[in-house]
Amino acid sequence: MKQFFCLLLTILLFGCSLDTNPIKSSLRNNDFLKEIIKDKEDYEIQVLLTKINQNNTQVNFQKYEFQLDDNQYFYPASTNKLPIVILTLKKINELRSKGSEITLKSKIILNYKDDSSELELRDSITSFQNLIADVFLVSDNSASNILIDFIGYNYFNNEMKNAGFQKTYLNHKFNPDPYVNSTWQISDLDNNLISSTNDDQKIIKADDKTNGLEKGERRYFKGQILNESLNFSQKNRSSITDMHNLIKYIFYPEIFDSNNTFNLNVEDYDFLRYWMSRFTYEDIGEKFIGDENFFETYNKFFIHGDEQSVSNEQIRVYNKIGQAYGTSIDNGLIKNYQDNIEFILTATIYTNKNKVINDNVYEYDDIAVPFLAILSRAIYNELVD
Repeated sequence: MKQFFCLLLTILLFGCSLDTNPIKSSLRNNDFLKEIIKDKEDYEIQVLLTKINQNNTQVNFQKYEFQLDDNQYFYPASTNKLPIVILTLKKINELRSKGSEITLKSKIILNYKDDSSELELRDSITSFQNLIADVFLVSDNSASNILIDFIGYNYFNNEMKNAGFQKTYLNHKFNPDPYVNSTWQISDLDNNLISSTNDDQKIIKADDKTNGLEKGERRYFKGQILNESLNFSQKNRSSITDMHNLIKYIFYPEIFDSNNTFNLNVEDYDFLRYWMSRFTYEDIGEKFIGDENFFETYNKFFIHGDEQSVSNEQIRVYNKIGQAYGTSIDNGLIKNYQDNIEFILTATIYTNKNKVINDNVYEYDDIAVPFLAILSRAIYNELVD
């Protein structure tokens, strides 16, 4: 009898042990997805799903996974911009606790040091809100790199480690960006320097348990194809579990971050959720209308990725995408308020048929983005049924 109750408790807590896995069902029941998973190892697919059931004041989480392996390296690309934004909010709150009047909407002054370490007086004035909006609307590299110099590499890595995100770290900025080799100095309107100096940056190297650090059989470098792989041991990193848990922190802090690890307040969480959910042209994103590089669903691989305009506005995707070196990732919470459907989904796929890394010849449009869009819609339909 005691064993029976222990088993029952396990089922109630984790929910998924006797349930049909919606990820696997989706992969089996769609022709396009079935073709993809025939080569699931080559595509390095990893998927993690949390179904969220809300009943009055109670919330139940059911977890499902497919080929999840946190020791299998994939390049996180722009998905690491989400923790950069979170730590930007944290640092702003820390500055305010020390007497600064800086806020998300405050005007800030940007100047930079070039490669020769001479200060260039750009005197560009913006706000953290505008920088963060561009990060979520179009995954802007320049805005993200400014935020990196605001918080500092060591700050990012120490704070993420202390928060329990052991496999998420930052060693370099995002490219392309004309200022990628410059260091931004950020001041308030009273010329008080508020950015990090990034002195004595400590490079973090992938540990010995990490697999898949060598990408491609050949690599493109300075106009030539070299017969060697590209080593990612000192590149930026995250894991599917870390990414997934970060979404839980943002949407259910009272459950997953009761100690308020990131020192965020209610307004900070509302701010994050708002900008994570925006389609490209919403709010200040109207400035991107007419730019051929961007379209309405530019920053949404899940649900909307294989369409350039939104076909179902009832479904909101609160997310951060990433795409580089053949790897495509989306990470977010998907919700339909009308039908009361809610789940967290994190997925990655690697596409590089010619096995040449860094040549920008990847199957993003034919395979990667359709895979993420179709998989997320299939899972959505599974959960609706």
